[in-house]
Amino acid sequence: MNTSNTSVKYFNLHTAGIGYVSRIREVPVKRGAPFLACNISALHGAADAVEYTKFDCRVSGGEAEKLIRRCMDAVAEEKKVLVGFNLGDLYPDLYTKADGSPAVSLKARLLRIDWIKVDGQNVYTAPKRDAEDVADAA
Repeated sequence: MNTSNTSVKYFNLHTAGIGYVSRIREVPVKRGAPFLACNISALHGAADAVEYTKFDCRVSGGEAEKLIRRCMDAVAEEKKVLVGFNLGDLYPDLYTKADGSPAVSLKARLLRIDWIKVDGQNVYTAPKRDAEDVADAA
């Protein structure tokens, strides 16, 4: 048993980017409460030849959950919902597709949304974080 007063330290790996939100859903679990999830197709590469990487995200934190819920109707109406985001705890999830071939999904926790645009219109901008908040997040 550890009886010392030392605190446990963690190293965080966060990913920031912009991407399109899709497939917002409640995920039921066998034990415990369901959780909110969504997909984010993150943009990367040259502006004239954009590439996408899809992340399957568990929405973490009250503010991120509230914001994703606000996007549900727009996503259901197939509007383009673009967000500035921060992800954490990224990991690959290996699975077998229906045709029997192996595939990988990138999973992460959606930690923060910095801004939201729906069909090019800015609908949300997060308040600026001060240096102390940024240091605590790192």
